[in-house]
This record gives sequence, C-alpha cells and structure tokens, in this order.
Amino acid sequence: MPEAEGSFSANLSVGSLSVILRGTALAVATVVYQGEPLNQGGVIDLGSVEVGSAASATVTLQNRSARSLTVPSITSDFLFAEPVAVPLVLEPGGEFPLRLTVTPGAAGLRSGVLSIAGRTFELRVTGTLPRLSEARIVTDAANVTSGQQVRLRIEFAEAARSNATGTLELEFSGEDPAVRLSTGRVASFLVSAGSNVARFGEEDEIMLQTGTVAGLIRLRVKTPGSEVRREFQTVLQPVAIDEAKATREGSTIVVALSGFDNSRGASSMNFQFADKAGNPLGGVFSVTPENEWKSYYQTSGLGGVFRLRAVFPVAGDASLVGSVTVAIANAVGRTEVGKLNLP
Repeated sequence: MPEAEGSFSANLSVGSLSVILRGTALAVATVVYQGEPLNQGGVIDLGSVEVGSAASATVTLQNRSARSLTVPSITSDFLFAEPVAVPLVLEPGGEFPLRLTVTPGAAGLRSGVLSIAGRTFELRVTGTLPRLSEARIVTDAANVTSGQQVRLRIEFAEAARSNATGTLELEFSGEDPAVRLSTGRVASFLVSAGSNVARFGEEDEIMLQTGTVAGLIRLRVKTPGSEVRREFQTVLQPVAIDEAKATREGSTIVVALSGFDNSRGASSMNFQFADKAGNPLGGVFSVTPENEWKSYYQTSGLGGVFRLRAVFPVAGDASLVGSVTVAIANAVGRTEVGKLNLP
C-alpha cells in the first residue's frame, strides 16, 4: 500500500520474464473510527442500545497529505447528528467529525452503509429489549404450607418502557410432581408497555400448588438481564385427612381414610370401637404401620397422598358396632380423625 500520493513503479520478474509495474496513488481523506484508520468495507459498530433509545458514534475524516483534499460526497443510512455540507474541503493536517446517530425500533441487528466519496463502510447497531425494573413475587397467603393453592403475582418497581417478556420457574427440593404452577414448572409472562404487572395469558395471577410433601419451593423470575428469587419452606405437619368413612361389609368393619402426610412416615394409628349407645367395645386397637407406610411411598409417585383401607373382622354380631373413633400420628403430631358412625 502506498504511503504517500504520487506515481510509483517496480519490477516483477518471473523466470526469464520481467515486467515493469506502474501505478499512481491519489491522496484521499483517512477515515478514522475509535482511533484506528478504516479501509474500504471496514465496520463501524455502534454497539448495543435499548429499543427506542439512541446510539451514537463519531467517525473522523483526516487529511494526512500535504495538500488540500476535497470530499465530493458523504451519505449514510444512519442519521447525521449535525448537517454535513458537501463538497467538504480538508486542509493539510485538518480533520472533520461525522457524528452518526440511530434509534433501533426493534430488537436485533440493524445495519447500514456509510459512503464517503465512493468508498463504503458497514454500519452496525444492535437493538436490545429494555430491561425491566426490579421484580417482586407477591402471594395471597401469609404462610405457605403443604396442601395449598397459592395465588402468585409478579410486580415491578416501575412501569415497563416497552413490551417485555420473562419466565417464572419453579424448583422443588422434594419428590412431588404436584408441586407446580398451573402451567407446570415454567410459565411465560408479558409485561405491557406502561404496566408494572406481569400477565400470564389473560390473567395477572398464576396459581402455585404446594403439593403434599414438605420441602423447599424455589421460584425464579427471569427477565432480560436480571433474575429475582423467592423461596418458601413447607414444614412438616401432622397428617391431614380429607375424607374418612366407616362401613359394614358382612361380618367386617371397614375404615377408609384419604388425605396426605407430608412427612411420608405415619408412625401409629389407633381405633376405638363403640356400640350404638356409645359404650366402648374392648380396648384400643393400635397399629404401627411405619414400614408399610415407607414401602407405599417408595412406589406411589403421588407425593404424600394416601388412601388407606383398614379391615376389622368381627367375631360376633357386626350390627352391634355403632361407631369407631380414629387417630393417626406421625413424627410431628397426632391427628384426631374423630368418631365415624356406621350406617
């Protein structure tokens, strides 16, 4: 590359062939960006900027020759911050700044061309989605326990400057597929421009099912460039009974219980039978089903949910049995199921 303008010549020899090469170098304005001169086709990258905000950069034209230079034309697909009058005359040692500006209207790469006296340079800028302000997860429950349905709402400290999206993700430390959001363990949301509340489809709330096993529920709100977390610990609690029923089946009494044990380890069950007048029939039947309980939960795949059927053969007249009082306990406490009357 010639270092100065003027005419040049050189010999090129290939075997017995010798050729004289001649050329003329013309002085042109040197295009400088970020302190470095650019060759034809060089890239001028304005970096990344939020959609709706302006990015700017300065390209400098320098005259490094010993005579005046005229730049006949300057055009750009990006805007000039100040008008540029052409033809532009640069005196020896002089320079002229071209201040470029662009405002991306959408996320992603936008490109253009800067043309200086027929030489072209690539312009680039990347539009990014505006970051949302800090999020917080709001619930409608003062305390989160097993067996609940909790409404969640995501609020932001400031209104969004443009439409933005994000995800709400859930992780659980225990083994219970019922610990989930209403959409599974991941939910997408939209924050509309001017709003500070996330919307899940048509709703501004989403349901959290806390399941039936004690453990740590971790929630993460992810938006472009940020992440907010909140955790809920569902603690061990006594066995919860949803349904209890006692029936006669011939000469047997059947007690059916359904509910959940978030410890997955009931340690004892007591049954006290009484006649129709309420008088006890014999002593309390106590069982310790801890091993059976453990074996059941190892294969059930239902978290802490259980359905229990206890069958008691009656040696005498089963119709004389009027009720049974049931209690069930785990390591946390005892649950009094109460008196179940037989029809």
